[in-house]
Amino acid sequence: MLTPALQALVAAVEEALGTHPEALETGTGAAAGRVCDEVVPAMEALLATPDAVPAPSRLALGGAAVGNLLHADGAGRFHVLAVVFPEGTSSGVHRHGCWGVIGYLQGGDEETRYRAAKEDGGRAELVGTSRHVWHQGDVTVLLPPDEAWHRVRNPGPGTGVSVHVLCRNPADHPHSYWDRATGSVLPFPFVEVAPGRWRAEVSGLPS
Repeated sequence: MLTPALQALVAAVEEALGTHPEALETGTGAAAGRVCDEVVPAMEALLATPDAVPAPSRLALGGAAVGNLLHADGAGRFHVLAVVFPEGTSSGVHRHGCWGVIGYLQGGDEETRYRAAKEDGGRAELVGTSRHVWHQGDVTVLLPPDEAWHRVRNPGPGTGVSVHVLCRNPADHPHSYWDRATGSVLPFPFVEVAPGRWRAEVSGLPS
């Protein structure tokens, strides 16, 4: 059951995608940017609303990071996750292949963004471009290809919870992982590890 604030967020995404249907074709570019811009006010309103995200959706899973599914669009256009990072945990460097809007609900998040200096044949050379610590109430966007590669880490104190509106449904979200040791770009699919609880798991990482 969606809270009123989550219902308003979902409605804002539906309206933005209805206004800019071309954003559905690639999930990138100017149309996707306009979708993000139109979703941001609803995300800001949600973050300012007490109990907008139910307490069970703010919980980690087995002490590790997890994405708790809040809504999956019936047409597969987008989904909403409450992403939980316990203190000291990190996502690793990864890339989202299409648009997203992220709002910080609880705690902090240190985000480092990267650009690909070179990418070819399943390998990449990444260069850090910025580092920012986000706090409760902040909103940021992911807009590939320029804003795609990043790493997030919860420096603490406490558990960090953020609300992610991401293109497509979790199982179809284009997601890649960068192996620092080899420079390899590897599949990083979202996997449902418990009902309604999703984790990104690297495929093909050397043992």
